[in-house]
Amino acid sequence: MLTEQVFKERMIGAINTCIRIINESDNWDSVGKGIIENEWQSYIIKEDNTFVAILTILNNKQVIQFKHHEWFGVEVNIHANYKLNTLLEIYCS
Repeated sequence: MLTEQVFKERMIGAINTCIRIINESDNWDSVGKGIIENEWQSYIIKEDNTFVAILTILNNKQVIQFKHHEWFGVEVNIHANYKLNTLLEIYCS
């Protein structure tokens, strides 16, 4: 269980980093509200060990599910994880 907690914390850190990069890239936001809200929720679906992140992107709730192999291991890296990389590509361009 300790290993799961470590990878969960790494995933949370990767998502927070992704949010920070996206929000800092917003050249149109002079107020600093950001594209993605800094406060977000997560949980793990125990049946299949899916990590679920609930983000508010441009005032809309978006659920992103990371299968076990996407968050439990080396793919926690923001650039190695396809879903986090996709967020960066969409909102940082």
